[in-house]
Amino acid sequence: QKTPLGPCPQEQCVTFDRVLGSDAAQEAEQELLARVQSTLGLVGQGYSVALLLRGRDTEAPRLVPQLLQMLFEEALPPRGSGPVLSTLSLVQLSPSGKTLDLLSPGTENLSVLDVAPLGLVVEDATEVEVSDSRAASELYLQASGGEGRDCPLLQVLAGKVVGEEVEGSLPWIVSWLLEGNNYSGLLLRLDPQGSSLNLLHAALLGAAGRRMQVKEVRPTLWDAVEEAQARRAGLKSLRSGLLEDTLTDGGLSQLGRALRELQVVKAWSRPPGSRMLKGVKAEAMGLPEPLVCLLIQPLGSPNDVCLPLLSLQMAGRIASLGPGLHLKHPLRDSEEQAQQAPDVALQFFLAQAQRQRLREQHQIWIQEELKHLEQEEEKVAGDQVKDLVAEEEVRRRWHRKQTVLRLQLEALRAERDAAEQDLVALYDLHVQAARAQTCHVLQVFQAWRRLCKEQTMTTEHHHCSLLAGVLQDTIDLATENQELRAQNQQLRQGAKWAGVMLDPCPGKKSDQESFRSRSWDPITKLTLIMDNQYHH
Repeated sequence: QKTPLGPCPQEQCVTFDRVLGSDAAQEAEQELLARVQSTLGLVGQGYSVALLLRGRDTEAPRLVPQLLQMLFEEALPPRGSGPVLSTLSLVQLSPSGKTLDLLSPGTENLSVLDVAPLGLVVEDATEVEVSDSRAASELYLQASGGEGRDCPLLQVLAGKVVGEEVEGSLPWIVSWLLEGNNYSGLLLRLDPQGSSLNLLHAALLGAAGRRMQVKEVRPTLWDAVEEAQARRAGLKSLRSGLLEDTLTDGGLSQLGRALRELQVVKAWSRPPGSRMLKGVKAEAMGLPEPLVCLLIQPLGSPNDVCLPLLSLQMAGRIASLGPGLHLKHPLRDSEEQAQQAPDVALQFFLAQAQRQRLREQHQIWIQEELKHLEQEEEKVAGDQVKDLVAEEEVRRRWHRKQTVLRLQLEALRAERDAAEQDLVALYDLHVQAARAQTCHVLQVFQAWRRLCKEQTMTTEHHHCSLLAGVLQDTIDLATENQELRAQNQQLRQGAKWAGVMLDPCPGKKSDQESFRSRSWDPITKLTLIMDNQYHH
């Protein structure tokens, strides 16, 4: 196991943290699992995690099952938080560029698209429900396999396919996983005898360079309804543009790509493998909306790269969070999930669309039955005599009308049963929405009451502080007033004693009389008397 630390730009060399022998592969894998364990826990918060592996492994694959077990332990909530629906998809990507669905061997050449904001998506991939990590691992071990000779991971790291990457090809997928919006990890088990030394050296330099790069990874938060509406608006503008201008291959391909992305968004916005009405019933029974979709992309040859892309699908109705809010896992808080109001209008629209589709299917079925009946009648009529009596013709027409009425009656009964089931499901959803709205109003009222109490306590504390300050200022002013009065009284007494001592001087009698005749305050009098005394 070789881990590149960083290239030396002058000598183009690679420094290794340590070099492990062929018998230490399991130790390197356990070390890698320990490092990615905390990262896998972010899958439950909407982040994507990609782990790219390269090496020669003739034994049974053991790393991916361990990753699956770790993912179920880290990303999923505890058992007491309610039922959880998990699905698993297995897609094989061969070095030649072909994509094979391992769960549906007859499906080949699946398309891999980069759909914003979901990221890397395999179109029309089969999904199977799994109960736990053991079932997912068994399914992976049964389905994994394949043959191949090249390793696109080394070529991408070495920079050998720059400018030649086509969307959906394996080099393009590897580049996307290395540079896309996901946490990436690399594990390279190199064999100098199996590959070119120049390619290995260039790949190590590329891996060391990518190790030093810093990228920002954000959670995938999206609202499927808003996303579908925005894409429909884009489709309208594209169609109007095509009607106004001349048709071009670029415009048609752009319109086709927009339609495919819209189908992907619609498929990811509802539980996989279920019909519209089934989704309505599931929500009526209280099943959780979030789904953990594991897209495992194994390449089973000794030289191939295994690309497990672990992502979280939030069932299309995750509200966008503001910059100051924190994301909460919707499966970890069962009470919060029970209080979320379902979109009754959306479910009514889905049920209405399902009934419309059922009516169309019944019309097609009736037309096919009538066509089949006409063919049988023509065959019988060809065998009969040409001069058929009128009574036989009337009987045939009456039989045809009876058949049509019987088929229509069966179709109406089926539509009535579907409508009753939809009505029950929508009633349950309405009750759930009303309860959620009531809980929301109570929560708002409780929050408002707590806020009023806090504001009242804050205002009371502020007023108490102001009152204490006013009382303290009053006490200080009273104390200062008493001190000033005492000083004033002392000054008056001093002025009286000074006047008594100055009276025996006869030569200054006129001056003293004139002095006393003036209206001076005691302090001024004392000052003047002291000055006269000093002059004498």
